[in-house]
Amino acid sequence: MSNLDINNLFGVKGIVAVVTGGGSGLGLTIAKALDANGAKAVYIIGRRIETLAKAAAQAINGTIIPLQGDVTSKESLAAAAYTIEKEQGYINVLYANSGIIGVSSSDLGLPTDRKPTLKEFKEAHWAPSMADWSQAFHVNVSGVFYTSLAFVELLGAGNTNGNLSQKSSIIVTSSISGFSRVTSAGLAYSTSKAGATHLVKMLATQWTPYGIRVNAIAPGIFPSEMTDDLPMMQGGKDILAEGSVLEGMVPMKRLGREEEIAGTAVFLAGKGGAYLTFGLLRRVIAYTTIFYAK
Repeated sequence: MSNLDINNLFGVKGIVAVVTGGGSGLGLTIAKALDANGAKAVYIIGRRIETLAKAAAQAINGTIIPLQGDVTSKESLAAAAYTIEKEQGYINVLYANSGIIGVSSSDLGLPTDRKPTLKEFKEAHWAPSMADWSQAFHVNVSGVFYTSLAFVELLGAGNTNGNLSQKSSIIVTSSISGFSRVTSAGLAYSTSKAGATHLVKMLATQWTPYGIRVNAIAPGIFPSEMTDDLPMMQGGKDILAEGSVLEGMVPMKRLGREEEIAGTAVFLAGKGGAYLTFGLLRRVIAYTTIFYAK
């Protein structure tokens, strides 16, 4: 096979992967893409074991393995890493995908037909507790950091094992909301995703000497449990069809499709993405831009 063959460039055969939040949404799509393309084992971690079991049943090659865990608990993360160490001895890629919206803009009761007054804005955002606000950071930033710590030695072991030519990597699911001045899901969500993106940049710098790459995917809007309550998702229309979303919100005028997140995730795990560490792939449907750390 030529080294430029697409199966070589984007192949993930033999990879051992971990996907947090792999029971649904983007995490499940990533897990299914890895399974469909020859991964050795794909561990999906989440709090809901029933959801994980249903997700694992969708694997066409039977390599998706459910593992109950919570990214906000160091003990839970350590237990998951211990289990995988005993079963595999190493991993090649970690998808730190778990995330939450936190305090949602749609739940604040602000007017949608006009700008809120300053009093309305203050009172709406004042009502939730600080703990509710901070929870988005707890999951989307702290969860990413401690998940990375929990598995970093297994990623190092993946390099030592040498089953792949590319170095081990961490791939964080951030969000395009972390770059936008316009509030989408919520202020807490957007700022926490900005924090997650910068964390990726710092970890890439910290761990490059150890041969561990760290990258992020910043998706636009994709159908998932997280986006189910958005107004655009209501009404029964086909949100994947062009024209279903306003151009001012998404340039391609539709939501993202499974292939578009799967392709990005597989690219970063395979040889085609092996020269990338802090790259940020912004998936806004209309374009993909790669930023390199300076």
